[in-house]
Amino acid sequence: MKKIIGIAISVLMATLFCVTAFAAEPRWKNVIAISPTISAESQSYSSYIVADPKATKMECTLVLYEKGFWGNYTEVDRTSSTYYGFRHEFNGSYAIKAGTTYKLTTTVTVTANGTSETVSYDFDKRC
Repeated sequence: MKKIIGIAISVLMATLFCVTAFAAEPRWKNVIAISPTISAESQSYSSYIVADPKATKMECTLVLYEKGFWGNYTEVDRTSSTYYGFRHEFNGSYAIKAGTTYKLTTTVTVTANGTSETVSYDFDKRC
């Protein structure tokens, strides 16, 4: 009887403490990384985008929002441009005020391997 109880407890413990590992799927297909920055010192904002090395075209729109007193965001600047390649820094300039919170929305469409993918990424920063 002790042997059966011992086996049952062993099986129970083995099932309770098993860990299943799943590989994380990539976040995006054609975009590898988006690195945004907002700087009051240089009065500029940018997003450095790294795409699949087979990317032939990147179309990017940067929209800068300023946070208001009530917590709402208002668009204050926007810039769009196109780059033919897989790695590029898109940037814009604005009179960024120290002590104010801004949000930078990066929307990029990357064409690679004959398919296009549109990705949007938000970044908040108090300058």
